[in-house]
Order: sequence, then C-alpha cells, then structure tokens
Amino acid sequence: MACFALATIPYSSYAAEPKVLRILNFQADNGFQHKSKPEAMALVERLGEENGWKVVSTRNSSSLTELDLSTFDTVVFNNNCGNKGRIMKPAEQLAFQKYIQNGGGFLGVHCAGAIWKEGGEFQPWYEGLVGTKLVDHPKVQEARLIVEDRSHPATSHLPEEWVVTDEWHRFGSNPRENVKVLISVDEDSYQGKQKMGGDHPFVWHHEYDGGRSFFTSLGHTKEIYSNPKFEKLIEGAIRWTSAGNGTESSEPIADTKVTPPNPGTTNLPVNKGLFLDLDANLEVEVEDGDRVKAWHNQVSGNAADVFVKQDEGRKRAGSGRPTLKKSVSEIGGNSTLIFEEQELINMDEDAFDHMVTGSGYTWFSVMSVYKQRVGKKDVNSFFGNLKNGPHYEGFWGNLMDDNRVWMGTRNGKPAKGKPTLWHKELNPCVVTPEPLTEHRYYLVMGRMGAGQELVDLELFINSTTPVDSKPVPVNPKANPSKMAVGQERDAVNHPGKESFHGEISRLLIYERPLSDDELEQMTRHLSDSYQIQQNP
Repeated sequence: MACFALATIPYSSYAAEPKVLRILNFQADNGFQHKSKPEAMALVERLGEENGWKVVSTRNSSSLTELDLSTFDTVVFNNNCGNKGRIMKPAEQLAFQKYIQNGGGFLGVHCAGAIWKEGGEFQPWYEGLVGTKLVDHPKVQEARLIVEDRSHPATSHLPEEWVVTDEWHRFGSNPRENVKVLISVDEDSYQGKQKMGGDHPFVWHHEYDGGRSFFTSLGHTKEIYSNPKFEKLIEGAIRWTSAGNGTESSEPIADTKVTPPNPGTTNLPVNKGLFLDLDANLEVEVEDGDRVKAWHNQVSGNAADVFVKQDEGRKRAGSGRPTLKKSVSEIGGNSTLIFEEQELINMDEDAFDHMVTGSGYTWFSVMSVYKQRVGKKDVNSFFGNLKNGPHYEGFWGNLMDDNRVWMGTRNGKPAKGKPTLWHKELNPCVVTPEPLTEHRYYLVMGRMGAGQELVDLELFINSTTPVDSKPVPVNPKANPSKMAVGQERDAVNHPGKESFHGEISRLLIYERPLSDDELEQMTRHLSDSYQIQQNP
C-alpha cells in the first residue's frame, strides 16, 4: 500500500504553534506627507511586538530589491503617497510584482491608494492590486461606516455601524465587482461633492495575480492609529494577507458548529463552515497500483475524517475501488479519481445529518462525466447519504441517464401513496436543462438554504447563476445515513447499481449556505485552479 501526498496535520497542533510572521513595513513615498505617518509606522511595529511577529520597517524603496521578499508573509504599503512622482525603480517594481505573483500578501493603508506615477505596465497592475485608485476627497470630518461583512478576521470585532473621523476618498472606479467589500461609507453622513453615487466601498480584500490584497482607505488622522477598532482591523488584515503563504487561518473560528480547516485548506477564499474537502491531489491512499483504498478529508476535527473502500455486498473484494488518475492536463495538472460503479464511504452514520435538518449546505464538485450505464433509471449518483426506508432521508448529487445533472434533498416527510423518486412538494428534482458533455470538466455546485421550514434548493454549473431552483420543506427530525462518494449511499444490498460513471477531482461541502459573494469567490477560485471554462 502506498500513500499519495501528505500526512494530515492536526488543527490543534497547527493553531498552537503558528509560524512567526515576517512583515515588511514599507513607507517609501514621493508625494503628500501625512502627519500621521509616524503613527502608521508605529502601529504595525506595535502589533509585531504584541503578536511576536518579525517586523522590518523601511522608508527606502531599495529594500524591495535588497531584501529577500520571499521571506516576508505580507508587505504593508503604510500610508505612503505617490502622487508627485515615481516611488519605485523598474527593478523594484518587478521584484514586488513577482513577490505578489508568487503568493505574497499586500496590505495598502490610506494613501497607498494614491500611488499614481509609477508608469508603464506596472501602474495599471498596481491599481488592480489595490482595487482602484484614490481621486479626491472633501475636508476631514466624521462619517458613518457600514460594516457589510463581519465574518472576516479584520471586521469580526466591529459593530454593524461605526462612526469615525477621517478623509472620505472618492475613487476612480467602484471596485465592488472585482473585490469583496467589507466596509462602506454612508454618503449621506458627510458633506462634500466627492461621492460615488450612493455605493461607496471603503475597506475590501481580494485575491490578485497569485497573491492576496487588502486595502483600507481609512488612516488619515493621527488619532485613528490608536483607535482599538482600527488596530484590530489592521491586525486581522495582516493575518488574512499572510494566510496566502499558509501561515494563518483566513477566517475566524466561530463559536457555532463550524469546523476549523487544516493548513491545506487555507488557500481557499472561504473557510468558514467548511466541513469536507476531498482533494485528489492530497492524501489519497492507493494499493495494487492506482486503486484507491482511502480518501482523506483535508478538514480535521469532525467525523467525516476519511472515506474508505467498501467490500461488503460485492462478489469480488476490491472491485468497488475507484482509480487514481494523476496530473490531468485538462484541469491544470491536478489529479482526479475515476468512478465506474464504485464508491468510497464515510463510516459515521450521522456526520452530515445536520445539513438537512436546519444548517443548510453548499457543495462543489469538480468533475467529468462518462456515458452512464443504466441501473436504476436516472439515478447515477456522484455523492449522497440517502437512507432507505418508507420515506427516505438525505441529500445527493446525481446524473440523469442522459447526463443532465440533478440534485435533491429528501426529508423523510410522508407523502400520500407509494414513495416516488421525486415529489414536487416534498422532494423536488432540481435539474439542468441540458446534459453535460462527456469527458469535459465542469464545476457543479448545489446550495440549500438554512432554516427549519421552507428553504430553497439551487443548482449551478460553472457560474453563480442558478440553472434551476425549487423550494423544499425541512424536517428537523430527518435522519440520513452514511455519506458516500460515487453513489447515493452505502448501498451494500446493490453496490454500484445507482453509481455514476465519471471523475471527481475535488469535492467540498460547507455546513451552511454560502452567500452569493462567497459563492462567487469560490467559483472564481476553483475555476482558476482547475481551468474550468466559465460557461456550461
């Protein structure tokens, strides 16, 4: 038996002994000189002392080439303006650009958005890194901030509204379409013509050209750098931008039932609520050459730790094992598992039950389909935890015999007459109008709303526009079975009969419905990682 990839690192060990962050506190400039520059520099140094980080402060652009940027987790452009002339020489620009492209982190504070004179191809690249550029502002005054997302480590401590005195920049373009906005400013709360037409983002983050970028336009006054709320915002921003190098968790650990991810999952833009991450590149145990014995979950700390082969019910032992297919060029060199009436089972009976009794779920499958061999008509499952019985319970992802994708949640509520595969009110069929093309790779996604009454089921193919959506009633007492990958359940009575033919490269399940913005982030990330074409 051989094990393909890495051993699992327990989350508790990872959290207890984090890597010491190295931060480049960069304040080289060529423009307006803020009186708050010393306070800005001192804040990052103070955060370094409090957290045990290594902070290197510099006001020289030559540091970008003289220092080994690859040793830094984040570079902070700390309230340094460039509105009068170039800050960086071409070699320094190139060094910084390569640092980001190699997975580095960037935090831009206040006037870092007004670096306008770098020239050449670097200038638009830098404005893309920031998200936009500062244009002008009214006089310094008090305004009301709206905290749009409090799940991020930079904003989890903030109230829903925050009144601050600062300089309220207008930007050359609204960055919202390309970034995740965390905080916006209420334009009715300040005086002046410098506004953005009612939608005025002010703090945001995004992944950009291989790295992570966080920008806050706050930071004009001396006083804000000693404001505890702003201090924690900067601290959380640094932790998030540094997570691109595998050093810090990118999401706060919530008090509710949300499983913390392993370091292997921190490259995902959304980690909150991640319950299952089966990655064909990681921890696939094989035997007899390339036959898969076990597939390990990259999220630790829950009962869905591993999916294993199932011989019970099969005439020939080992015939139910999928095949590992390594380095598939069509999906960027990622590996995949081939299922041909085969399955892997998580042996915990109740691990996924809560997802259909109220928490909701979101799942992502990077997959390809083959011609289906009909067993039970239109039931070719690529995952599911359906429990047999008089009414059936669980959720699943399936293919029709013609390779149209369908999903469902069966809640165990009784219907009149004999149970049927679908029931328009109790267990509706959410289905694509067109079949998938054989041997092409797709990103297939499903989402179920949270709640214990009537919620929506939504199905997506390669984009965040649902191809179908139907309401389904929730049964808080539903009791599904073991989760299977490759078929609808642990079907020892007829193994392979309701299984699909195709490949799965990545299967992720969140124990909550992701927001539309989070779904967009994950879709973009997985599409880029697996070279998925954007239209179905």
